[in-house]
Amino acid sequence: MATEVPDTELRAEPGPAGADAVGRLLLTRRLDDFMAGARLALLPTIGSLAALLFTFIGQVPFAILLAWTAMQIALLVTYVLLERQLDSEEAPLEELERHWRRLIALQWVGSSIWAAIFPFLATVATGFDAAVLAAIAIAILCGVLLVHRTAPQAAIFHIIVMTVSITAATWIQTDGAGWPALMLLALFVIALLGSTREQEKQIISGAEAEISRREAAGTVRMLLYDYEEHSSDWLWTVDAAGNLRDVPARFAAAAGKAEDALEATPLIAMFSPGDDRDRLARHLMERSRFRDLVLKLRVDGAVRYWKLSARPRSDGRMSGVARDVTNDRLIEDRVAFMAHYDNLTGLANRYLFNERLRAALAQQDRVRNIVLFYLDLDDFKAVNDTRGHLVGDRLLREVGTRLEQEVRGQDLVARLGGDEFAVLLETRAGAGMLIERAHRFLSVIRDPFELDGQVYRISGSIGIAKGADGDRDAEELMRRADIALFAAKAKGRDTLALYDEELDRVARERRDIETDLREVLARDQLHLHYQPVIDLDSGEVAGYEALLRWYHPKRGIVTPDDFLEVAEETGMIVPIGEWVIRQALAETGQWEGNFRIAINLSPTQVRSPHLADVVAQAIHAHGIAPHRVEFEITEHVLMQNSDLCEGNLAKLRELGTKVALDDFGIGYSSLSYLRRFPFDRIKIDKDFVEGIEASADNQAIVSSITRLADALGMAATAEGVETRAQLDLLRKLGCQEAQGYLICQPVPGENFATPAAVQAAMQGDASGILDYRKAREAALRRRSSRAS
Repeated sequence: MATEVPDTELRAEPGPAGADAVGRLLLTRRLDDFMAGARLALLPTIGSLAALLFTFIGQVPFAILLAWTAMQIALLVTYVLLERQLDSEEAPLEELERHWRRLIALQWVGSSIWAAIFPFLATVATGFDAAVLAAIAIAILCGVLLVHRTAPQAAIFHIIVMTVSITAATWIQTDGAGWPALMLLALFVIALLGSTREQEKQIISGAEAEISRREAAGTVRMLLYDYEEHSSDWLWTVDAAGNLRDVPARFAAAAGKAEDALEATPLIAMFSPGDDRDRLARHLMERSRFRDLVLKLRVDGAVRYWKLSARPRSDGRMSGVARDVTNDRLIEDRVAFMAHYDNLTGLANRYLFNERLRAALAQQDRVRNIVLFYLDLDDFKAVNDTRGHLVGDRLLREVGTRLEQEVRGQDLVARLGGDEFAVLLETRAGAGMLIERAHRFLSVIRDPFELDGQVYRISGSIGIAKGADGDRDAEELMRRADIALFAAKAKGRDTLALYDEELDRVARERRDIETDLREVLARDQLHLHYQPVIDLDSGEVAGYEALLRWYHPKRGIVTPDDFLEVAEETGMIVPIGEWVIRQALAETGQWEGNFRIAINLSPTQVRSPHLADVVAQAIHAHGIAPHRVEFEITEHVLMQNSDLCEGNLAKLRELGTKVALDDFGIGYSSLSYLRRFPFDRIKIDKDFVEGIEASADNQAIVSSITRLADALGMAATAEGVETRAQLDLLRKLGCQEAQGYLICQPVPGENFATPAAVQAAMQGDASGILDYRKAREAALRRRSSRAS
């Protein structure tokens, strides 16, 4: 319920009601001003009476002076009694009008009494007595400005009768010779009449202005009344001391207290201590305007937030509005939390971590003590894929909790995103202690996690970087920690690395390769070398394997071992691989002979949805029979267990191309892959070929592979052949084909464009292959002759 609006504030409206309000206000002001003027003139009047008595006693009959004085005293007593009989604020309008008429009548009587005395005394006044009489007469005449300023009827009557009295007295004193003084008196009287008229205009316009102000105030009060009834804001007012006054019911209800309990209590006492309350106290003390000041308080035990605005008033108070903004503030706090903390784990996020790191490095004396641990969970994606993201999220929360338990309160644990965490410490420990601390972090991650009765085991890798003298760059320290983490993951699972300059050199080298690799196609720096594959039975070339080379302007010829890993990680392997397919078929499509061309595919290429289309377009563009094209993959492709990978391989088979399993025998479970996909060829890894002449184990493995391939309808090709003895032994163990440096090193394609070029390429240091070919030709002739 809002504060009741007084009816008197709302009565002044246009029409008769408005005229009554102006009339009442005007009459009330006339009465108040008249009585105030009468009180001001009381002492001068008594003084004038005393002066006349003292001056003329003994010169005129005492009875006349005494009677005249008695009438003046009776008149003053009547004024006092009339003032006490009436309350101008409460009396009805009719009573006020009667009272005003009585006062006017008394004024007429008083003016007449004064006017009668001056001609009478002028008959006896001489010298100094005449001067006293003239001064008192003029003073009484001017008294109209005090007593009659708001009573024009009494003022005009007073001026007229006093003018007649003073004129008569002057005439008596001068026997008609005082006309100059009478002319001056006439001018003075005209000024008094004009002043009376102006005062009357001012009091009337002032009353009308006051009524207009009250009308406006009434309208404002009605609007505020309606506003407070229907708005979510509450009005409040404090006095000069900052204490609540005229407490509205809705304000009290919002504060959870009674109106009487809040009345005259300090406003600031409602709010919790803090900077905002101090600002409110300062504004109240200085009586200065303020807006949207948010303060915290408790209402019925619950925390609330109010937004206050106020401005000072002319009466020394301050008034304003209050609004409950608790929900908005909670939302703001939530947004602020989300901006600085990870929503999943409650740890600091990357933004807050960066801010804390920069703040720590900004203090030169602390730089050497800043240590940064970057932690990444090993193969966490497998957890999400196999156990679901809900389990993964719970594991991340548990990891964050364990890490926080391993640090001090002033240290910071942050989740940077995904399964990456960072720990920011301030310590003077050396490298040994830092490594020990990192092992502790790895240990708590390694400990089993039990969730819903299930036990989960994970591991992590950590990179460590420490602040260096003179280096206050946060990005540089984070870069070093990231380099160390990369080195740790390169070592394998559950390990760590401490940043040093060698790691930085390797990282810079890798970045340089990555940068150059992005322009390698545009700069036409990629080329293909080819290595022939021979048929072990005849010694003739059965095919070629296309091998990529990077002709770097500074590094020279770069082999795939030095850049393919970077290409895989950056995704550059896809456009590079597509270029290899098109280039290999374009070059070999112009060579003479019916040979096979083998092209290697990376795991990323096999996942490309455009692989089959690229192959089909290249085969069609260069007119090569599909069965002459063979793609070599490693078991890492099938380890991805991806439907897309197996689908792409099936599409390659549908095109008529062949698929070979490269590096067979050195992986994890090659036999299961042979069962999952029908390969056309198995390539025996060079690790089993090397030293096969003296190693019975290698001979047994190669023999088993060739028999397995034969049983599955696949051909077997041995890699890495370097001696004639290896060729002979591999043929006896069942291998159909072989390739290696003994046969020919990888060379540019122009070396194999014609039979003569092939012959020339396979001579020189590898002339042993020619002897092998001659021996096989002779053996075939003998076999043919025996058959005939």
